Amino acid sequence: MKISKKLLLIGTVILLILASCFVGSHLTAQTYSSSRVQRCSTLLSFAIDKVEKENLADQHVVEALISNIYAAYQFCDDPYLATQLHDLWNSLIFEKEHYIGKEDTLVNQLKAISELMKMED
Repeated sequence: MKISKKLLLIGTVILLILASCFVGSHLTAQTYSSSRVQRCSTLLSFAIDKVEKENLADQHVVEALISNIYAAYQFCDDPYLATQLHDLWNSLIFEKEHYIGKEDTLVNQLKAISELMKMED
């Protein structure tokens, strides 16, 4: 009888250790995912601030904006939003002159992506 109680106790301890490893892994994955969403959202807000407050005719401002959008793209795990960010990034690289004077359009695009991201979080 002693042996079966010891085996039961050892089995229970092993199951508890495995369960705690699984729960810890799950919590780590959730924290990582939440952190990526937060970083993407922060970078999008930086991009929105740049467009609203700075002059897009300045090459350095446009480069910083492009950098923020690409970094947001890197942290975006949603395929649809990542595609939108990537398309916007490409558009700013190759057709940035189309956005000069149309800052409201760019801000609306960025805000729409940001709102979609918040809805999914």
